[in-house]
Amino acid sequence: MQVMNIGNLSTIVIMVLEKFIYICENNLMMKFRIIHDFSFAKLLKLMIYLSLGLQLIIISQIYFFKPELFIDPIFLMIRFFRGTLLSFLATAILIYPYLVFIHFMNRKLTWKKYPFRRLYIQFPLAIISGLIITPVILILAGLMFNMEYDKITLLNNAYYLVILSLFLMIILEAFIYLEESSIAKIKADNFEKDLILETTNKAILEAKAQIEEEKNKAAMHLIEQGKILNLNLEQEIRKREILVKELDESKSQLNSIMSNLSGAVYRCYFDEHYTMKYLSEKIFDISGYHASVFIENAEHAFSVIIHPDDQIFCRQSIQKAILQKTNYEFEYRLIHKNGQIVWVSENGKGIYNDNDELTYLDGIIIDISLRKAAQFAAAESDRNYKDLMNFLPQPIFELDIKGHILFTNNAGKEFFGITLPINNNFKLSALDFFIEEDIPRVIENIQKSNQNIKTNPNEYTVKRPDGTLCPVLIYGSPIVSNNKVIGRRGIIIDISERKRQELKLLKAKEELEQINNTLEQNVANRTKQLTEANTQLLKVQKENLQSQFEILKSQINPHFMFNSLNVLSGLINADVTKAQLFIDEFSQIYRYVLETIEQPVVTLNKEFDFMRSYLFLQQIRYGESLTYSVDILAEHLQLLVPPLSLQVLLENAMKHNIVNEEKPLKIEIYSKGDFLFIKNPIQPKISGTSTGLGIKNLIKRYALICKLEPKFKVENNYYVAKIPLIKVEQDERTNN
Repeated sequence: MQVMNIGNLSTIVIMVLEKFIYICENNLMMKFRIIHDFSFAKLLKLMIYLSLGLQLIIISQIYFFKPELFIDPIFLMIRFFRGTLLSFLATAILIYPYLVFIHFMNRKLTWKKYPFRRLYIQFPLAIISGLIITPVILILAGLMFNMEYDKITLLNNAYYLVILSLFLMIILEAFIYLEESSIAKIKADNFEKDLILETTNKAILEAKAQIEEEKNKAAMHLIEQGKILNLNLEQEIRKREILVKELDESKSQLNSIMSNLSGAVYRCYFDEHYTMKYLSEKIFDISGYHASVFIENAEHAFSVIIHPDDQIFCRQSIQKAILQKTNYEFEYRLIHKNGQIVWVSENGKGIYNDNDELTYLDGIIIDISLRKAAQFAAAESDRNYKDLMNFLPQPIFELDIKGHILFTNNAGKEFFGITLPINNNFKLSALDFFIEEDIPRVIENIQKSNQNIKTNPNEYTVKRPDGTLCPVLIYGSPIVSNNKVIGRRGIIIDISERKRQELKLLKAKEELEQINNTLEQNVANRTKQLTEANTQLLKVQKENLQSQFEILKSQINPHFMFNSLNVLSGLINADVTKAQLFIDEFSQIYRYVLETIEQPVVTLNKEFDFMRSYLFLQQIRYGESLTYSVDILAEHLQLLVPPLSLQVLLENAMKHNIVNEEKPLKIEIYSKGDFLFIKNPIQPKISGTSTGLGIKNLIKRYALICKLEPKFKVENNYYVAKIPLIKVEQDERTNN
């Protein structure tokens, strides 16, 4: 009786669901989308019947093994409803992947050729799918019905869901097979009817031909021709089927190629909206809009997303190419869906009909935003570079391999009186500014630079705008791009003052010689003249030492700046961001050099700030191969040192030691007592010799300032430089 009630309940549920489906499809006129040739209603019925059938099997099994559970019909009905719902959910999860998989198998492995291979794949897959979905359904059951499971219940549910998965796979396979068989049967029946009809017609014609064979020979000839035409028609149909298949494959290949292109391919009309006839989906990556939005102006015209300031330019560029019947290529801006500006490059051509009339525009649109951003950044870096050059007080120049001036800063234009702009249309030779005697040496140095041969600083005489001659010292080095010398870059130092000092020294020497030659004329005045001569000599010597000090500083500054410019030249092409940082730090360094050039001493604090900027530039050059540590007592930061003394010692450490990944160089900077120590390991370079000029100059500078002197020694394979920290009162006594 309880089993009958369950059966009646199942029948009622099925009737209600069928009525619901009928109302959805017919009364409410609701259309469900087709999933792989199966309507929604058919799939829903299949899921419901399969869920109910599985629950009837489970209930029958429970009745066989545990009939005492059927005493409570309400518990049985709840269990039946709950199991049906969970089975329905499991079926809903599995049905769409199974449909996709079966259709895939039907294309790749047909039943006629690979029946066993299909079984080997499908049955394990169905079992694995049932096992995988078991925890999902149990979690849903726990959330929906607050159910708890033990190990036996888990195994039972896995067993039932595996059965459900197998049933679903078999039923879907059968449905698809029956569906395809029905379609094939209908085609066969139609073909058979056509064949019978054709046979009947032929029989009638043959009967008439036999009756009037003598009278209708011409008709028989026509019949034979008809047969030949039918045969040709059948062959033509088969050829067309092959062509259609090849065309479909070509379309698939074309779509694949279009999706892998770097830009969006299009075909459009040349109207005011650029109405798209075809547009590849790559346009979504560029504009944020799908291609379907623009096809036949479905939602937007393509002209809407062209930047308003570029629309006239785009139309004029295309019109010019159409008039000349050439390809067009130009760059413009698009407005992205999110409002951002996107730079694109478009190139294409016009398509003309037999009457030479324009029908379409075919082309490709490529996103060049990153390239544009890099160009803008490089231009900004170049402007910063030239602004920095214009800030420098010394003339800076760049020449091509023929000696024509490519660039000079404001100081150079003022020094040589250049008023015309320097560009590709105006070539100004650097040789025009030198006296004739120096031109051969200038040409020789330019030729050496073109061969990437290092040249030493040279003294020349140049002609000023007012016609006067000026002695200069020129530092230069080749400009290298892609391992090829393309020109020469350098700095010009006016040494007029130094030359005047040298002339004064020569004049003092001559006067001293004259005094010595006239000592015999007047013995009485000899003592006085000797005293005056000695006084003048001491004065000249002091001026000579001071002049040497000034010359020393003027030599340090150009060397340091020139080396930094070479590093900056390489960075501009390699890394624009790092080049910008380099320019900022370089500006700080050179500002410090200009501020302290007239000062004999500076505080260690200021010198230490300069040192950090200097080491920042060197670490860009050497990377992680160069490191340093600092341990300076706070009370020592206000003591004094000669300006640029740390730069001399640090440059000496890097110049004479190997600095690479295999042998990194670590420099230790610390203070102890009233001395500053610079310590580095000794790892000498194989080539190159040291002149010791920098150390000698530093010792001379200390001799001019105070009685203290730097010390240098080798200790445990370390080179240690020890320079005195000058107190304020010591500096005042020296100045006095």
